[in-house]
Amino acid sequence: MSTKTKGGKTACLPKTYRELCGMLMPRKIHDNTDLEAAQEIIDILAVLPTRTPDQDDYLETLAELVEAYEEQNVKFTKRTGLETLKFLLAENDLTASDLSRLLGTDISLGYRILDGERNLTTKHIKKLAQHFRVGPEVFL
Repeated sequence: MSTKTKGGKTACLPKTYRELCGMLMPRKIHDNTDLEAAQEIIDILAVLPTRTPDQDDYLETLAELVEAYEEQNVKFTKRTGLETLKFLLAENDLTASDLSRLLGTDISLGYRILDGERNLTTKHIKKLAQHFRVGPEVFL
C-alpha cells in the first residue's frame, strides 16, 4: 500500500503488524528523535483511505506512546479557536478563500474570520471539525 507524504514522497507501508514493527519497533519514546520518527509514521497511517486491522492497531499503539511522552515532556499552550483554525489551514496549505469554500459561503467570509472581524458559527465549527477530523471544541 502506498500513499503520498507531506513532502509529496510516496511511502510504501507494510500491511501486517510484524512488518510495521520492522520499520519502527513500538517502544517507549525517550527523546525528540524517537518522537519525530513515530509522528512521521502516524502522519502517513492517519491519512490512508483504508487501513488493515494490523495498521489500525499499530497506529493506535504509536499514538498512545506519543501521547504518554507528550504528557510527561511537552508543555502545551492553549490556543484560541482562531489560532487553531489558522494552524490547521497552514498545515493543509489552505487559504482564506479555501476556508470560504469549506464553509460554503461567499469568498470574503474566510478573510473576515481570519482577520477576527467575524466569529465562527456553530454551523461553521461543525463543518470545520468534520473536514479536519478534530473535535469541535478546538475551535472554541
